[in-house]
Amino acid sequence: MSRHVSNDLKRRARELADRERIPYSAALARLRTPAGRPTDTAADQPRFARFLLPEYLYVDFPHPDLQGSPACEACAGSGIDAEGRTYASPSDGGQPPLLVEVMCSTCGGCGRAEHDMENGCGSPHADMDEDGLDDRDEDEYDEEPPCFSCAGREFNYHQGFTRDGQGEPDEVLYVRMPCGCTADRMRVILGDLIKVNA
Repeated sequence: MSRHVSNDLKRRARELADRERIPYSAALARLRTPAGRPTDTAADQPRFARFLLPEYLYVDFPHPDLQGSPACEACAGSGIDAEGRTYASPSDGGQPPLLVEVMCSTCGGCGRAEHDMENGCGSPHADMDEDGLDDRDEDEYDEEPPCFSCAGREFNYHQGFTRDGQGEPDEVLYVRMPCGCTADRMRVILGDLIKVNA
């Protein structure tokens, strides 16, 4: 099958990805799937047949709340890599791999065009520190504390890289890894990944 992607197919894939809150690569794969074939299912639903496209566990995250700030031009405020690059992270127990998205290298995942380094942007940056964890103590939360693995964000950033033609690292990037506290929101989607090494 030809891997050429027409401008019309790219436009339709972006519209589908935005409408159904799935990665661009998965939307593109779905549009290339013959009509009448099943696509996505809930993660806890049994799958009785395997299809030509690979399956991935996926957790949908809302776009960052820009709070009136101008949107990053590179990602249009989504915080996600404009090329739609994704990575498959192995899962336990025979489950499909977890699909993780590459963050925008221009805004660092916050979605904003301008960054307030003194007061913060209201959304974490992928490279803000080694683990990006919330450093508040348990008694500083108004209600029950959120998950301490992710400080209530439901994800953590992990550093990765791409490789050049000789297998040498050539681009440092960050992926958004869903936290285990999102397990009840995971669903199985079909995709066609643009892979990176993480």
